[in-house]
Amino acid sequence: MVDGAGKSQQIPDHGHTRRLHAIESAWVDIIHIDINYVSMHGKSGMRAIDNLRSLRRWARSRHSIPVFEGRKSRGHQDRFVWELTTQALRHGLSRQRDLRKIETFVQFAGFPRSGHSLIGSIIDAHPQARVSHELDAMGLLAKGMPQLAIFALIDRMASEFTRHGRYWNGYCYLVPDAHHETAAPLRVIGDKKGDAAVRWIAKNPALMDRLQADRGPVSKWILVLRNPFDNIATMSLRHGRAYDALKTDTENPADFPGALRDKQREGIIASEALDSQIDEYVRLCRTVNDMRHKTAADDWLDLSLEELTADPSPQIARLIKFLDLPPVPGYIDQCASMVNPRANQTRDLIEWPQAKKDRVHAICREFSFLQRYEADHVG
Repeated sequence: MVDGAGKSQQIPDHGHTRRLHAIESAWVDIIHIDINYVSMHGKSGMRAIDNLRSLRRWARSRHSIPVFEGRKSRGHQDRFVWELTTQALRHGLSRQRDLRKIETFVQFAGFPRSGHSLIGSIIDAHPQARVSHELDAMGLLAKGMPQLAIFALIDRMASEFTRHGRYWNGYCYLVPDAHHETAAPLRVIGDKKGDAAVRWIAKNPALMDRLQADRGPVSKWILVLRNPFDNIATMSLRHGRAYDALKTDTENPADFPGALRDKQREGIIASEALDSQIDEYVRLCRTVNDMRHKTAADDWLDLSLEELTADPSPQIARLIKFLDLPPVPGYIDQCASMVNPRANQTRDLIEWPQAKKDRVHAICREFSFLQRYEADHVG
């Protein structure tokens, strides 16, 4: 096994590995169990059928995880949940003492293209925190993965992201000279997949209750706020993934604006704010609003991307205090050094007909957490 520093580790063999192989084989066998045979055993057989069908659905369920390929990282691959669970349990054997001491499970609530990747890497740079990238922990919870296995998979995937330089969609999120490879004692663990977490809760609100009722770590949420015009513009640009591919494949950043305009003229990338993305933004706002009302004030943090980029240090200090992480010499300065002093204003890359501007202003008036943006305008 390989740890976060790329060093080989020996997993103690107390029968754990053999049992894991047996579990893996059993999960595969579940898919092929003959339900007709079970149905021959009367009522007890019918109960067994119900249990087996539920277990079979779980054994057949799949989950999309990120694929890290250095500077080219931007894609995902589907894996069986039972396979991911087995891998998590294998990794967890060497980390179970640390994983059982976790105090806080943090996730992002909010909107795509809000700076979650940046803030997730800032948290992960703390020596007592670990945040995975694009794992979609709420999706795994919804599909039946045990919480401790999710934590083990977060730990493993966060380390893998670091080994590949923390590149995603053409950006590097590595905090220079930070503690990405260190997580001891591990107090905070989390996942960066903000809009996906919100969508899962919209689909199954009981997931919030499961997190709050769990006797494990405290569940905390970070709502990263960004100007809705920029959110919706970037959602429109990235609709269909051609924008991401162009961003990753353009080696010289100076060539990107011209290449983007060409794709927009060809109709490959949106040149105007899309109604479908404004609709999606409203749906996310409604679920976020419900989540805020269900979460204790001490377990919810609103963090403005614009305030973070304008003056990083105070906002990073707020973030770490919210997570009850201890101060570390040099940590805040290291994180602040990698923050772009001005958030990208993607609103200027597309057209905004007046009717669509009016819709966005109405959204800002409707939701209290967006009212700070009500007076903002686009050209």
